[in-house]
Amino acid sequence: MRFFDKNFLLIAFVLTLSQMPAFQLMVVYGQGQASISEFNQSFKTYTFDDPDPVPILVSNPKIYPYFKYEGYQHESVMKEWKVVKLENDYIEVYVLPEVGGKVWGAIEKSTGEEFIYRNEVMKFRNISMRGPWTSGGIEFNFGIIGHHPSTATPVDYNTQTNEDGSVSCTVGTIDLPSHTQWRVEIYLASDKAYFETRVLWYNPTHQTQSYYNWMTGAAVASEDLELFCPGTTYVGHPGDAHSWPVDEAGRNLNRYKENNFGPSKSYHVVGEYNDFFGGYYHNRNFGFGHWSPYDEMRGKNYGCGHCHAPVASGKIY
Repeated sequence: MRFFDKNFLLIAFVLTLSQMPAFQLMVVYGQGQASISEFNQSFKTYTFDDPDPVPILVSNPKIYPYFKYEGYQHESVMKEWKVVKLENDYIEVYVLPEVGGKVWGAIEKSTGEEFIYRNEVMKFRNISMRGPWTSGGIEFNFGIIGHHPSTATPVDYNTQTNEDGSVSCTVGTIDLPSHTQWRVEIYLASDKAYFETRVLWYNPTHQTQSYYNWMTGAAVASEDLELFCPGTTYVGHPGDAHSWPVDEAGRNLNRYKENNFGPSKSYHVVGEYNDFFGGYYHNRNFGFGHWSPYDEMRGKNYGCGHCHAPVASGKIY
């Protein structure tokens, strides 16, 4: 039996731009209590269906015994989804147990701004290992390469009010190919303007298995967005290395508007041993950030879809 319990801390926080020429982290403290609640909410949904009767051993034996979904609707319907809401005096965090347990989004209450993008349209498309995937929030992936087969389907979940006044929503399920079990606790303290994710991955078998965990965090993309991804080099999916943040053509890739070329982007940034990355919207004086110990969370990737399209297309990264 093997446990993977490094306690990844994925912390979101608010960044403010002061009169000084530097960014400052705003961490606030209060006396209020955190709360947790459940409710159903209707979203415009482009559903998926048509499970393939042919065993997936034919097309992708790595994820057997899952099967593929082949049908994706082009017309939307209003569909109810279960939502878990964690809240304190400073932020609201939303979780979708029926969509892979993902964090749907998060809001900083004093401004009403989203620091985790909350997509209010569920448009499932053939992206994940099993097929259906939808954008936004923070997605949890455990298993072989790619978006996990459970990313668009219901997982187990539990809500809890803790003795110290904090609240937790724990989501998880079994990865069928490996027989491993994963859990993510979404934890909100009563007096902090950030939330944490705490990971447990359990291998009950006697075999050593090579798998990996990764999470996607989404933020709204706009022309004034500047990223802060410490590093000197980025590696593309084919393994090609390039300079970062200024590329060979002189473009500052940290600035979203300078990615207005070519197809969708995916930058695996390396070269510095830092515990953070984040982004800032200059026009709104608002931003977001992620922190985790480098020894426990070594990789970071910045990706944007349709970076060359007009802003009105609703692009995110």
